Amino acid sequence: MKICAVICEYNPFHLGHAYLLSEMKKRGAVLAVMSGSFTQRGEAAVVSKYERARAALMGGADLVLELPFPYAASRAESFAAAGIRLLSLLGCVDELCFGSETGDAAALSAAAQRTRSSVFLAALARRLSLGHDISYRRAFAEVYGEMFGSDIFCGSNDILAVSYLSEMERQGSAFCPVAVRRIGEDYSGGGNGYPSASSVRKMLEAGDFDKIRTSVPPVMAEILEGAALNGRLASDRRLYPMLAALVRSGREVFSEAPDMTQELASRLSRAASHARDLAEFLALAGTKRYSPSRIRRAALYALLNVRGEDFSGVSYTTVLAANAVGRTLLADMRKTARLAVVTKPADAAC
Repeated sequence: MKICAVICEYNPFHLGHAYLLSEMKKRGAVLAVMSGSFTQRGEAAVVSKYERARAALMGGADLVLELPFPYAASRAESFAAAGIRLLSLLGCVDELCFGSETGDAAALSAAAQRTRSSVFLAALARRLSLGHDISYRRAFAEVYGEMFGSDIFCGSNDILAVSYLSEMERQGSAFCPVAVRRIGEDYSGGGNGYPSASSVRKMLEAGDFDKIRTSVPPVMAEILEGAALNGRLASDRRLYPMLAALVRSGREVFSEAPDMTQELASRLSRAASHARDLAEFLALAGTKRYSPSRIRRAALYALLNVRGEDFSGVSYTTVLAANAVGRTLLADMRKTARLAVVTKPADAAC
Protein backbone atom coordinates (compact mmCIF):
# COMPACT_ATOMS: atom_id res chain seq x y z
CA MET A 1 0.00 0.00 0.00
CA LYS A 2 1.45 3.38 -1.02
CA ILE A 3 1.74 5.80 1.91
CA CYS A 4 1.40 9.52 1.20
CA ALA A 5 2.43 11.83 4.04
CA VAL A 6 1.76 15.47 4.87
CA ILE A 7 3.32 17.65 7.58
CA CYS A 8 0.67 19.95 9.00
CA GLU A 9 -0.79 22.01 11.85
CA TYR A 10 -4.54 22.07 11.16
CA ASN A 11 -5.06 25.11 13.36
CA PRO A 12 -7.90 24.65 12.63
CA PHE A 13 -8.63 22.03 9.95
CA HIS A 14 -10.41 23.80 7.07
CA LEU A 15 -11.77 23.10 3.59
CA GLY A 16 -8.42 23.75 1.92
CA HIS A 17 -6.85 21.05 4.09
CA ALA A 18 -9.70 18.69 3.20
CA TYR A 19 -9.05 19.37 -0.50
CA LEU A 20 -5.36 18.47 -0.14
CA LEU A 21 -6.23 15.23 1.68
CA SER A 22 -8.74 14.33 -1.04
CA GLU A 23 -5.99 14.72 -3.65
CA MET A 24 -3.65 12.59 -1.56
CA LYS A 25 -6.34 9.94 -1.13
CA LYS A 26 -6.25 9.38 -4.90
CA ARG A 27 -2.60 8.38 -4.56
CA GLY A 28 -2.72 6.05 -1.54
CA ALA A 29 -3.19 5.87 2.21
CA VAL A 30 -2.87 9.22 3.99
CA LEU A 31 -0.52 9.81 6.92
CA ALA A 32 -0.59 13.23 8.61
CA VAL A 33 2.22 14.36 10.92
CA MET A 34 0.62 17.18 12.90
CA SER A 35 1.74 19.75 15.46
CA GLY A 36 0.51 19.22 18.99
CA SER A 37 -0.50 21.96 21.43
CA PHE A 38 1.65 24.72 19.90
CA THR A 39 2.30 25.76 16.31
CA GLN A 40 5.25 26.89 14.23
CA ARG A 41 4.59 30.57 14.93
CA GLY A 42 4.81 29.99 18.69
CA GLU A 43 1.04 30.22 19.14
CA ALA A 44 -1.21 27.93 21.15
CA ALA A 45 -3.38 25.79 18.86
CA VAL A 46 -7.01 26.86 19.20
CA VAL A 47 -8.27 23.40 20.23
CA SER A 48 -6.60 20.22 21.44
CA LYS A 49 -4.45 18.07 19.20
CA TYR A 50 -6.86 15.16 19.63
CA GLU A 51 -9.83 17.20 18.42
CA ARG A 52 -7.87 18.51 15.43
CA ALA A 53 -6.68 14.97 14.65
CA ARG A 54 -10.28 13.70 14.78
CA ALA A 55 -11.31 16.38 12.27
CA ALA A 56 -8.40 15.36 10.02
CA LEU A 57 -9.49 11.74 10.19
CA MET A 58 -13.04 12.71 9.22
CA GLY A 59 -11.56 14.86 6.44
CA GLY A 60 -9.58 12.10 4.74
CA ALA A 61 -6.53 11.18 6.83
CA ASP A 62 -6.02 7.53 7.79
CA LEU A 63 -3.42 7.99 10.52
CA VAL A 64 -2.42 11.13 12.44
CA LEU A 65 0.91 11.20 14.30
CA GLU A 66 2.28 14.06 16.40
CA LEU A 67 5.30 16.19 15.55
CA PRO A 68 6.77 16.56 19.05
CA PHE A 69 7.31 19.82 20.92
CA PRO A 70 9.50 21.91 20.74
CA TYR A 71 10.03 21.16 17.04
CA ALA A 72 6.37 21.90 16.31
CA ALA A 73 6.88 25.43 17.66
CA SER A 74 10.18 26.18 15.94
CA ARG A 75 11.21 28.25 12.91
CA ALA A 76 10.51 26.91 9.44
CA GLU A 77 13.90 25.24 8.92
CA SER A 78 13.80 23.35 12.24
CA PHE A 79 10.10 22.50 11.80
CA ALA A 80 10.80 21.07 8.36
CA ALA A 81 13.93 19.22 9.45
CA ALA A 82 12.08 17.50 12.29
CA GLY A 83 9.11 16.58 10.12
CA ILE A 84 11.31 15.08 7.40
CA ARG A 85 13.43 13.24 9.96
CA LEU A 86 10.34 11.75 11.60
CA LEU A 87 8.96 10.54 8.26
CA SER A 88 12.34 9.08 7.31
CA LEU A 89 12.62 7.21 10.61
CA LEU A 90 9.21 5.63 10.06
CA GLY A 91 10.80 3.76 7.17
CA CYS A 92 7.61 3.28 5.14
CA VAL A 93 6.65 6.62 3.54
CA ASP A 94 6.52 6.72 -0.26
CA GLU A 95 5.53 10.34 -0.96
CA LEU A 96 5.57 13.70 0.80
CA CYS A 97 2.64 15.85 -0.33
CA PHE A 98 2.36 19.57 0.38
CA GLY A 99 0.24 22.53 -0.61
CA SER A 100 2.02 25.00 -2.86
CA GLU A 101 1.27 28.37 -4.40
CA THR A 102 3.21 27.39 -7.55
CA GLY A 103 2.20 23.73 -7.62
CA ASP A 104 5.56 22.97 -9.29
CA ALA A 105 7.66 20.41 -7.39
CA ALA A 106 10.51 20.62 -9.93
CA ALA A 107 10.82 24.42 -9.57
CA LEU A 108 10.69 24.13 -5.80
CA SER A 109 13.37 21.41 -5.82
CA ALA A 110 15.60 23.66 -7.93
CA ALA A 111 15.06 26.51 -5.46
CA ALA A 112 15.96 24.20 -2.58
CA GLN A 113 19.24 23.26 -4.25
CA ARG A 114 20.09 26.92 -4.87
CA THR A 115 19.45 27.92 -1.26
CA ARG A 116 21.89 25.26 -0.06
CA SER A 117 24.71 26.57 -2.26
CA SER A 118 27.70 28.27 -0.64
CA VAL A 119 27.31 31.28 -2.94
CA PHE A 120 23.73 31.91 -1.81
CA LEU A 121 24.53 31.37 1.88
CA ALA A 122 27.47 33.79 1.69
CA ALA A 123 25.29 36.45 0.04
CA LEU A 124 22.61 35.98 2.69
CA ALA A 125 25.17 36.34 5.48
CA ARG A 126 26.42 39.60 3.94
CA ARG A 127 22.87 40.98 3.70
CA LEU A 128 22.13 40.17 7.32
CA SER A 129 25.38 41.75 8.48
CA LEU A 130 24.42 45.14 7.03
CA GLY A 131 22.10 46.05 9.90
CA HIS A 132 19.02 45.29 11.96
CA ASP A 133 16.39 46.69 9.62
CA ILE A 134 15.34 43.39 8.05
CA SER A 135 14.11 40.00 9.19
CA TYR A 136 15.81 36.76 8.22
CA ARG A 137 12.82 35.70 6.10
CA ARG A 138 12.71 38.98 4.17
CA ALA A 139 16.49 38.98 3.64
CA PHE A 140 16.29 35.38 2.43
CA ALA A 141 13.60 36.23 -0.14
CA GLU A 142 15.34 39.43 -1.32
CA VAL A 143 18.75 37.78 -1.78
CA TYR A 144 17.18 34.88 -3.66
CA GLY A 145 15.26 37.27 -5.93
CA GLU A 146 18.38 39.32 -6.66
CA MET A 147 20.45 36.23 -7.48
CA PHE A 148 17.92 34.15 -9.39
CA GLY A 149 15.21 36.58 -10.49
CA SER A 150 12.34 34.76 -8.81
CA ASP A 151 9.68 35.63 -6.24
CA ILE A 152 9.11 32.00 -5.25
CA PHE A 153 9.41 32.91 -1.57
CA CYS A 154 6.34 35.15 -1.58
CA GLY A 155 4.04 32.27 -0.58
CA SER A 156 4.08 30.72 2.90
CA ASN A 157 3.40 27.24 1.52
CA ASP A 158 6.22 27.48 -1.00
CA ILE A 159 8.60 28.68 1.70
CA LEU A 160 7.86 25.57 3.78
CA ALA A 161 7.98 23.38 0.68
CA VAL A 162 11.50 24.57 -0.13
CA SER A 163 12.50 23.85 3.48
CA TYR A 164 11.08 20.33 3.16
CA LEU A 165 12.86 19.68 -0.13
CA SER A 166 16.13 21.08 1.17
CA GLU A 167 15.93 18.78 4.19
CA MET A 168 15.04 15.77 2.03
CA GLU A 169 18.22 16.37 0.05
CA ARG A 170 20.33 16.98 3.16
CA GLN A 171 19.01 13.91 4.97
CA GLY A 172 19.01 11.67 1.89
CA SER A 173 15.29 10.93 2.21
CA ALA A 174 13.97 8.44 -0.33
CA PHE A 175 10.33 9.52 -0.61
CA CYS A 176 9.03 11.43 -3.62
CA PRO A 177 7.83 15.08 -3.31
CA VAL A 178 4.36 15.88 -4.65
CA ALA A 179 3.18 19.50 -4.89
CA VAL A 180 -0.58 20.19 -4.88
CA ARG A 181 -1.52 23.70 -5.97
CA ARG A 182 -3.14 25.74 -3.22
CA ILE A 183 -6.57 26.94 -4.34
CA GLY A 184 -7.60 29.04 -1.35
CA GLU A 185 -6.52 32.25 0.37
CA ASP A 186 -2.89 32.79 1.27
CA TYR A 187 -1.79 32.58 4.90
CA SER A 188 -2.59 36.23 5.63
CA GLY A 189 -6.10 35.92 4.24
CA GLY A 190 -5.46 37.52 0.84
CA GLY A 191 -6.74 36.12 -2.43
CA ASN A 192 -9.82 34.06 -3.16
CA GLY A 193 -11.07 30.55 -2.50
CA TYR A 194 -11.14 28.56 0.70
CA PRO A 195 -10.50 30.77 3.77
CA SER A 196 -7.09 30.24 5.35
CA ALA A 197 -6.53 29.03 8.92
CA SER A 198 -5.66 32.58 10.00
CA SER A 199 -8.96 33.82 8.55
CA VAL A 200 -10.86 31.13 10.44
CA ARG A 201 -9.10 32.11 13.67
CA LYS A 202 -10.20 35.71 13.11
CA MET A 203 -13.76 34.44 12.67
CA LEU A 204 -13.38 32.64 15.99
CA GLU A 205 -12.24 35.82 17.71
CA ALA A 206 -15.28 37.61 16.29
CA GLY A 207 -17.61 34.74 17.22
CA ASP A 208 -18.81 34.54 13.61
CA PHE A 209 -19.90 30.90 13.46
CA ASP A 210 -22.04 31.47 10.37
CA LYS A 211 -18.86 32.12 8.38
CA ILE A 212 -16.99 29.34 10.18
CA ARG A 213 -19.60 26.77 9.12
CA THR A 214 -18.94 27.65 5.47
CA SER A 215 -15.15 27.61 5.92
CA VAL A 216 -14.45 24.32 7.72
CA PRO A 217 -15.87 20.78 7.51
CA PRO A 218 -18.94 20.13 9.73
CA VAL A 219 -17.00 18.14 12.36
CA MET A 220 -14.48 20.97 12.80
CA ALA A 221 -17.27 23.55 13.03
CA GLU A 222 -18.92 21.46 15.75
CA ILE A 223 -15.63 21.16 17.65
CA LEU A 224 -14.92 24.90 17.45
CA GLU A 225 -18.41 25.94 18.46
CA GLY A 226 -18.42 23.52 21.39
CA ALA A 227 -15.02 24.76 22.55
CA ALA A 228 -16.17 28.38 22.34
CA LEU A 229 -19.36 27.70 24.29
CA ASN A 230 -17.47 25.85 27.03
CA GLY A 231 -14.52 28.26 27.31
CA ARG A 232 -12.05 25.73 25.90
CA LEU A 233 -10.57 27.78 23.07
CA ALA A 234 -6.85 28.09 23.73
CA SER A 235 -5.04 31.41 23.42
CA ASP A 236 -1.44 32.35 24.09
CA ARG A 237 -2.78 35.62 25.49
CA ARG A 238 -3.61 33.63 28.62
CA LEU A 239 0.04 32.60 28.97
CA TYR A 240 1.40 36.15 28.97
CA PRO A 241 0.62 37.00 32.65
CA MET A 242 2.75 34.01 33.73
CA LEU A 243 5.65 35.17 31.56
CA ALA A 244 5.37 38.73 32.87
CA ALA A 245 5.32 37.45 36.47
CA LEU A 246 8.51 35.43 35.90
CA VAL A 247 10.34 38.41 34.39
CA ARG A 248 9.14 40.83 37.07
CA SER A 249 10.26 38.45 39.82
CA GLY A 250 13.81 39.18 38.73
CA ARG A 251 14.54 35.88 37.03
CA GLU A 252 16.56 35.84 33.81
CA VAL A 253 14.36 33.69 31.58
CA PHE A 254 15.36 34.63 28.05
CA SER A 255 19.14 34.42 27.72
CA GLU A 256 19.35 30.61 27.63
CA ALA A 257 16.45 30.09 25.22
CA PRO A 258 17.27 28.69 21.75
CA ASP A 259 17.79 31.05 18.79
CA MET A 260 18.44 33.94 21.19
CA THR A 261 20.74 36.95 20.92
CA GLN A 262 21.77 39.22 23.78
CA GLU A 263 20.01 42.12 22.08
CA LEU A 264 16.74 40.18 21.71
CA ALA A 265 16.90 38.88 25.29
CA SER A 266 17.26 42.45 26.56
CA ARG A 267 14.36 43.68 24.41
CA LEU A 268 12.11 40.87 25.59
CA SER A 269 12.95 41.45 29.25
CA ARG A 270 12.26 45.18 28.98
CA ALA A 271 9.01 44.60 27.12
CA ALA A 272 7.74 41.99 29.61
CA SER A 273 8.60 44.31 32.49
CA HIS A 274 6.25 47.01 31.19
CA ALA A 275 3.64 45.49 28.86
CA ARG A 276 0.14 44.96 30.23
CA ASP A 277 -0.85 42.24 27.77
CA LEU A 278 0.49 40.12 24.91
CA ALA A 279 -0.36 42.66 22.20
CA GLU A 280 1.59 45.39 23.97
CA PHE A 281 4.46 42.98 24.63
CA LEU A 282 4.71 42.13 20.93
CA ALA A 283 4.55 45.82 19.98
CA LEU A 284 7.28 46.82 22.44
CA ALA A 285 9.61 43.92 21.62
CA GLY A 286 9.11 43.82 17.85
CA THR A 287 11.36 45.39 15.24
CA LYS A 288 11.78 44.94 11.49
CA ARG A 289 14.34 42.26 12.28
CA TYR A 290 12.42 40.45 15.03
CA SER A 291 9.06 39.28 13.69
CA PRO A 292 6.04 38.58 15.93
CA SER A 293 6.52 34.86 15.26
CA ARG A 294 10.10 34.91 16.48
CA ILE A 295 9.12 36.87 19.58
CA ARG A 296 6.24 34.47 20.33
CA ARG A 297 8.56 31.48 20.01
CA ALA A 298 11.16 33.09 22.27
CA ALA A 299 8.53 33.88 24.90
CA LEU A 300 7.13 30.34 24.72
CA TYR A 301 10.59 28.78 25.06
CA ALA A 302 11.34 31.01 28.03
CA LEU A 303 8.07 30.21 29.77
CA LEU A 304 8.45 26.45 29.25
CA ASN A 305 12.20 26.43 29.98
CA VAL A 306 13.14 25.07 26.54
CA ARG A 307 16.90 24.81 25.99
CA GLY A 308 19.13 24.04 23.03
CA GLU A 309 19.61 20.43 24.13
CA ASP A 310 15.87 19.88 23.73
CA PHE A 311 16.52 19.98 19.96
CA SER A 312 18.90 17.01 20.09
CA GLY A 313 16.79 14.88 17.74
CA VAL A 314 13.35 13.43 17.07
CA SER A 315 13.16 10.20 19.06
CA TYR A 316 9.44 9.46 19.22
CA THR A 317 6.00 10.25 17.86
CA THR A 318 2.56 9.84 19.41
CA VAL A 319 -0.51 8.36 17.74
CA LEU A 320 -3.30 10.95 17.79
CA ALA A 321 -5.96 9.26 15.64
CA ALA A 322 -6.37 6.28 13.30
CA ASN A 323 -9.09 4.57 11.29
CA ALA A 324 -9.06 0.94 10.11
CA VAL A 325 -6.57 1.69 7.32
CA GLY A 326 -4.47 3.71 9.76
CA ARG A 327 -4.35 0.82 12.22
CA THR A 328 -3.04 -1.42 9.44
CA LEU A 329 -0.42 1.20 8.62
CA LEU A 330 0.49 1.40 12.28
CA ALA A 331 0.96 -2.36 12.55
CA ASP A 332 3.24 -2.38 9.50
CA MET A 333 5.05 0.72 10.70
CA ARG A 334 6.11 -0.93 13.94
CA LYS A 335 8.18 -3.34 11.83
CA THR A 336 10.05 -0.58 10.00
CA ALA A 337 10.20 2.39 12.40
CA ARG A 338 13.52 3.44 13.94
CA LEU A 339 11.87 5.63 16.58
CA ALA A 340 9.28 5.02 19.28
CA VAL A 341 5.68 5.13 18.05
CA VAL A 342 3.74 5.79 21.24
CA THR A 343 0.12 4.69 21.41
CA LYS A 344 -0.45 5.26 25.13
CA PRO A 345 1.60 8.20 26.45
CA ALA A 346 1.10 7.02 30.06
CA ASP A 347 2.93 3.78 29.20
CA ALA A 348 5.89 5.45 27.48
CA ALA A 349 9.31 5.42 29.10
CA CYS A 350 10.31 8.84 30.45
